[in-house]
Amino acid sequence: MTDWPDWNLVAAIIFGLFMLYFLLRIFYKPLKLFLQVLLWTILGGALIYLYNFAGALWGLAIGLNVISAFIVGIMGLPGLGALVVLKYLLI
Repeated sequence: MTDWPDWNLVAAIIFGLFMLYFLLRIFYKPLKLFLQVLLWTILGGALIYLYNFAGALWGLAIGLNVISAFIVGIMGLPGLGALVVLKYLLI
């Protein structure tokens, strides 16, 4: 004869839900910041891609990599301008 419900299983499920709740509370802000920085980096990469697409008419282009996308994503157009100036000053 089996006991229904299995109290060990019920206790494990309740413990698991509490752990999930506390882990989400602990990691919510760092995860939110990480996702926000990731979004900025993707948008910065898109801006560099558009610059390279338009700059191809005049032979202007900058490298598209994670670091340059991050810089442009965080700083915006001034970051793009800084990368362009740095590229042509250091050549």
